[in-house]
Amino acid sequence: MKSEQLKSPKGEERREAIEAAARQMLLDQGYSGVSLRKIASQLGISVGNLQYYFSTKDDLVEAVILGETQKPIELLGNILWNPSDIKANVDQAVGSLMRYYASDAGRFYAIMEALALHDLRYAKIKADGYAYVLSHIEQLIAIMSPNLSLDRRTGLAQVLVALIDGASLQVQFSRGSAHGDGIAALIDDVSEAIQHLLGIWE
Repeated sequence: MKSEQLKSPKGEERREAIEAAARQMLLDQGYSGVSLRKIASQLGISVGNLQYYFSTKDDLVEAVILGETQKPIELLGNILWNPSDIKANVDQAVGSLMRYYASDAGRFYAIMEALALHDLRYAKIKADGYAYVLSHIEQLIAIMSPNLSLDRRTGLAQVLVALIDGASLQVQFSRGSAHGDGIAALIDDVSEAIQHLLGIWE
């Protein structure tokens, strides 16, 4: 009976509201500031009602993190890939990911990284998410550069993720360049570097 209620439209709506509140609390106050009691009060429900969806704080934080790790894959999946136009592919992918990480998602991932350093539960989530992203990017590289071996695709995927991650961190720590011409110029530079690497690895 409980699983049926959780999957009902009302149950899904309540679950999403709880996760959204927890995500914002993570951003504003960090992991230590997340409280089931505070979230329940904010949403006007009882703690018992909240625990109907998430038994513990870590169950809730894990759900929020798992949801967040799907968003970069969704962004890449929305791009129309053209095997004959590597530049357009790279520009779209880099632009989508970096604009996403320039938002509060970048801060969210920094929190996730910190949690992964100290808790095996979150370290596994991070490792699984990272492996999934790398696998997806390897497949895209295979489309753009079909002559590369699997080992080279894997190595290049790791380099590309490192480039985008590093550039995104720069945006987060230099908030003045997070929008407009600043981030546009950085996206262009990263795209150019990636296209250069694709040429080298052919």
